[in-house]
Amino acid sequence: MRFQTHTPGRWFRAQFAGLFVAFVAAHFAQAATAERHPARSPEEALKLFQLEAGLRIELVAAEPLVINPVAFVFDGPRRLFVAEGRGYPDPVEGGGQTAAGRIALLEDLDGDGRFEGRREFATDLGYVNGLALWRGGIFVTAAPDILYLKDTDGDGIADKREIVLTGFDATKTAQLRVSHPTLGLDGKIYVTSGLNGGKVTSPAHPGRAAVTFSLKDGRFDPDTYAFENTSGRGQFGLTFDAFGRRFFCSNRHPVMQIMLEPEQLARNPHLSFSESVQEVSKVQAEAMVFPISRATITADFIPSLMAAPHAGTFTAASGVFIFGGTGLTPEHQGDVFICESAQNLVQRQVLRPEGAAFRSDPPAAGKEFLASTDVWFRPVFLGEGPDGALYLADMYRREIDHPRYVPPESRGLLDFESGKDRGRIYRIVRATPAPSAHDATYRDRRDDLTKTVRALESPDEWWRADAQRRLVERADRTAVPLVETIATQATRAESRTRALWTLHGLRRLTATAVAAALNDPHPGVREQALHFAGELITRGQGAHLLPAAIAATRDSDARVRFCAALALAGSRDETVVPALAALVVRDGEDRWTRAAVLSGIAGRMDAFLLALQRESAAKPAAIAAVMEHLGRVFGSGASPDSSRQFLNDRLSEKGELSSRVSAVLGLVEGFRGRSGAKTAAQSDTFAAVLGAEGRAAATVRDFLRVVAERASDSQALLGDRLIAVALLGHSNFDFAGAPLSQLLAARQPPDLQVQAVRALERLGDPRGGALLIKRENWAGYTPRLREAVLATLTAKPALIVGLFDAIQAGIVTAPEISSVRRTQLLKHADATVRQRAETLFQSLEGGDRMQAYRTYRPLLTAPTDLARGREAFLKTCSACHTHRGVGGKVGPDLTGIRNQPADTMLLHILVPNYEVAPNYQTLSVVTQDGRSLSGWLAAESDSSLTLRTAAGGEESIARNQLTSLVASGLSLMPDGLEQTMAKEDMANLVAFLKSEN
Repeated sequence: MRFQTHTPGRWFRAQFAGLFVAFVAAHFAQAATAERHPARSPEEALKLFQLEAGLRIELVAAEPLVINPVAFVFDGPRRLFVAEGRGYPDPVEGGGQTAAGRIALLEDLDGDGRFEGRREFATDLGYVNGLALWRGGIFVTAAPDILYLKDTDGDGIADKREIVLTGFDATKTAQLRVSHPTLGLDGKIYVTSGLNGGKVTSPAHPGRAAVTFSLKDGRFDPDTYAFENTSGRGQFGLTFDAFGRRFFCSNRHPVMQIMLEPEQLARNPHLSFSESVQEVSKVQAEAMVFPISRATITADFIPSLMAAPHAGTFTAASGVFIFGGTGLTPEHQGDVFICESAQNLVQRQVLRPEGAAFRSDPPAAGKEFLASTDVWFRPVFLGEGPDGALYLADMYRREIDHPRYVPPESRGLLDFESGKDRGRIYRIVRATPAPSAHDATYRDRRDDLTKTVRALESPDEWWRADAQRRLVERADRTAVPLVETIATQATRAESRTRALWTLHGLRRLTATAVAAALNDPHPGVREQALHFAGELITRGQGAHLLPAAIAATRDSDARVRFCAALALAGSRDETVVPALAALVVRDGEDRWTRAAVLSGIAGRMDAFLLALQRESAAKPAAIAAVMEHLGRVFGSGASPDSSRQFLNDRLSEKGELSSRVSAVLGLVEGFRGRSGAKTAAQSDTFAAVLGAEGRAAATVRDFLRVVAERASDSQALLGDRLIAVALLGHSNFDFAGAPLSQLLAARQPPDLQVQAVRALERLGDPRGGALLIKRENWAGYTPRLREAVLATLTAKPALIVGLFDAIQAGIVTAPEISSVRRTQLLKHADATVRQRAETLFQSLEGGDRMQAYRTYRPLLTAPTDLARGREAFLKTCSACHTHRGVGGKVGPDLTGIRNQPADTMLLHILVPNYEVAPNYQTLSVVTQDGRSLSGWLAAESDSSLTLRTAAGGEESIARNQLTSLVASGLSLMPDGLEQTMAKEDMANLVAFLKSEN
């Protein structure tokens, strides 16, 4: 499922309005595209897959047996419930409803592994998108509702249909809905928000207050329907690993992990840390995929993305799934798989621990787990089956994107209807089947209590999860002794984990079992034990578990230590404070462990600080990070006396400077937030903390002088300098203006330059704004720094006038202001700002270049010659641009722009400075040895930068060798390109760039 927020600017919409001829041409293009990429039969489609070596893919269901599958769940070895997303796409604007959604019950009637039977389990549904089994029926997400459907008479058709929760927002498109109901180890059903919200109520409990579902994920009790918000903001994808760790995804973020829940952060109301999600995979432009098809994606049609196309990166990540079966190889167990429906592939990533969290990467670059040359292949959902195999739902649509996210001018190019009568489900297994790992004693008789318990010991996650659910549903406490034995004696840690949570669901988990699990040899089981211990400790019933939980802060596994911090945070016993202090000294560089510790010190900050001071600071960076956050907590919530003492100690102590600066920075920011101070003078805030000026004020000034020296010290660690610069932003311009000005120089590391910009913004002094756009400063900024400065100047009304003056004086050129910011200024609430913006940006709408565009534009509707267009590209463009592997690499690769409107292409060819992406603006450099170089910034680091020149080469220059750096704000691409070719060849060139040849 996809979500794009890009929209063309006002100027483009005006230019494209009423182009009837263009729309006619678009319809012809659509027909031609359909002929080039026809739908394939299921058998033909199988031949077009490229699958990881050693595996095979098999078809288990196809149209007409299944149509547009978007989710599925196995209810036994031969029964599969499938949610069919019929009716998609819904109306372009305002969302909409449908009655076309269905739940199909597919059956393998002959045991051959393929489904032959179908029953219409439920029809006349809305936009269904998720299923979860419970008590013989299924929960179905179909915003605005979550339904419970059940067949009570055995005919394969749901005769019970109940709305259990309602109020989920359904006003946006069908892609943006609550989805992915998934049963967690804790017996709650988790859902993703779909980047949406709502006010959730249960018709079965009319007296229960509505829960505001505000762009967070959620969970509900499947028996009571009590709903609550959780951390995360998933789109279409949610999965748990075998130890209950929750992962999710959104379009350009393939794998994310939940680290902290709202109630954990809420324990300390003065903790300013609000993050709860770890980016596990690479994201956005770094999240590479390797398609083998030539599918189009929504971003291909967005004019503002011409210089930064999304193709070749995740743009429609969905169905994220952690595999726990035996049907693939042992190396695949625990790996995460992500569907990329827009580019016809499934990527595999390998998870690895990183501190308290995880990271993931593909096992090999350049090739996907599964990919197809068939552009109709649209994988959206993954799951496991009772046979241990990986299953895949393929909507099989010509276009998977919603038309809402394609510019209106381009919608006619795409076929959103074809495929509404198609759909496939595949199974992926080893090429050479392994001996069956499924014990028939629990496989064939799932109603037998003993055999259901034994299924907890299965090597397959599907059977373990099925057994836990059935045992909790059954609530037969005669199973408890058997489950207790598995919790301590099972060979697999995954089985011991499931057994512990089964006991928890049966309300028969004893403190003795928790104590034993705290000493389990596997860290994953110890994590569960700490969760249970934390529950008991918080309720005041776990005093006897406290020593073991404290000992866990010294565990060899970083995530276990993190869980220990969360468990101890709920205890008010004074013995936990030294343990938390020792843990944060050891793991303070890990932001999650640091936050877990600080979440538990509310009401005992003084004791924690004392314990922290007793610990040896073996890791200065860790201590600095801890002290900054601790300072915020003190500043926000400690008593005035404690805050005063904290500040005095930091100002006067002779310890390591970085931790002192960090602590003072945190204290000041925390205190100013509490006091509501709006003054720009930091000394006033210090005075408020200290209670008087006098000697204390002199101490503050002396300390800030040392801070300024650290900020300017090129030999100091970059992290220490960044913190020092941030603290200068809380002083005043008279004191900090000069050192911050020096830090804007091109010789400084880029992160430090950006931090200096932020510090000047924080000071709020108009002289800081003037400094940022001083001619000699502006000319030396890299694109990244210019973006930071422009963000500051356009965000603060008091600074907009200075920006306008700089444009009028020629210091800043109008094309350097992006179309987004131009629109912001052109629509500003202040009429004076609007009028001046219209005057300053008028040159972008007129002038010689725009006249050339208007002259050439009518040619776009004339017949064209692709061969001559190719010749024009090779002659005029290929020195700088690549197209399908041919040409230079000075400017953007033009291969991915074929879906851009012809008008847009022509505009950027003839008016290259209409809008120049920051990363393609020209830089001119003079070095100390007298060399002069021009090009755009290809890369930069703290110590050097690399220019890509118009000749196609790259030049690396050390920052300490720079004499000057001047950014023109203009494109390397020259004006007047039309003078190099015949007039009709300009139209031929555009046609060639839009062609698929």
